Amino acid sequence: MEQVRHKDARPTMDLVAKKIFNDPEITAEFIRDILELPVKSVKILDGTQIHGIENKDIPLYITHVDVLAELNDQTQVIIEIQVTLQADFMKRLWLYICEQVSKNLDSYKRDDVLTHHLARELIPVYAVAITEENYFEDNRAIHVFSLRDAETKEELRVKVKGIEEKRNLVQIAFLELKKYKPEMKDSYNKVRWMELFGNKPFTHKPESIITKADRVLDVKEWNKEEKAMYDEYTRAWDGWLAHLAYLEEKEEEAVERGVARGIEQGIEQGIEQGRLRELVSLVKEGLISKEVGAKKLNISEREFEKYLQ
Repeated sequence: MEQVRHKDARPTMDLVAKKIFNDPEITAEFIRDILELPVKSVKILDGTQIHGIENKDIPLYITHVDVLAELNDQTQVIIEIQVTLQADFMKRLWLYICEQVSKNLDSYKRDDVLTHHLARELIPVYAVAITEENYFEDNRAIHVFSLRDAETKEELRVKVKGIEEKRNLVQIAFLELKKYKPEMKDSYNKVRWMELFGNKPFTHKPESIITKADRVLDVKEWNKEEKAMYDEYTRAWDGWLAHLAYLEEKEEEAVERGVARGIEQGIEQGIEQGRLRELVSLVKEGLISKEVGAKKLNISEREFEKYLQ
């Protein structure tokens, strides 16, 4: 049986992950480790609230952007947690980045920044995705993408207002939890977050910030409202997963029936093709007439003549 640190908690559950990232110190350390940025402090702009929805077919508490954090230098980081495989997830992540850049531009316009000065005000928007499913075919559990030269791989960096060093305009990091292995050789500052969100035993003694984040996963310490939300979310989520499993089972049954029927039809078509070739051969050899051959196939003589050409 797979070992987990907390049998009653799911670190990637929407409201659990938000509760972890609601702590600015934890979020700052996470961004510092994963994106390797010189983060001094963090302000959480979005993701501190869990919003209820009435749709009973999906979990009851979600937000559009899981977490939006602003660093002390105004760089913004979107953190997304993905528990199921979605074909368009990477594009959706890019849309979140573009949408946030657009919102920032709108705020500059409201501040009466002249149009030709908008680019000067532009700040980087980065993203980190924590995924339970794999999106890349290699064995690397952590990927970090940025704008680079196609030949030299030199990173495209620009001067950004309020930041001393030049920055890449965009960075997107992916942590694929399913690829985690205890013997991973990546920087442990990154790996420890995979252990935290993957609910795996820590392979190193956790430092204070990880211990602090891990304590959040102790549901027994939550207040009454949070526990109620957690229980309701868990019931909804388990029901949704059961529904998906049911659909998958029915789909497999349908495929099996389709394959069986396809084989059956293939055999039937093969027999018919064989009969056709045999009758055409007999007619060409003068052993039977076209009329007899057509009757055997239950078609007209005119239709049968097409096979004799």
